Amino acid sequence: MSDSRLSELRTASQMAELLQMKRSTVEDYARRGLLPSIKLGRHRRFVQSDVEAAVARLRNGGSDPLHHG
Repeated sequence: MSDSRLSELRTASQMAELLQMKRSTVEDYARRGLLPSIKLGRHRRFVQSDVEAAVARLRNGGSDPLHHG
């Protein structure tokens, strides 16, 4: 992962604040594959640009936020 992508790493709490959702909802969506995330040991992190792209695909009617199409 490049340094620029590392600087985009966010916690579930940070993503929840950005998305204006509860942290538990963000974590649930990540477990279900609705929001892309990375597991680092026991910790889950989100690459902000990946999450933004997934949200954009959902907004544009994409059925699968994890696969570029």
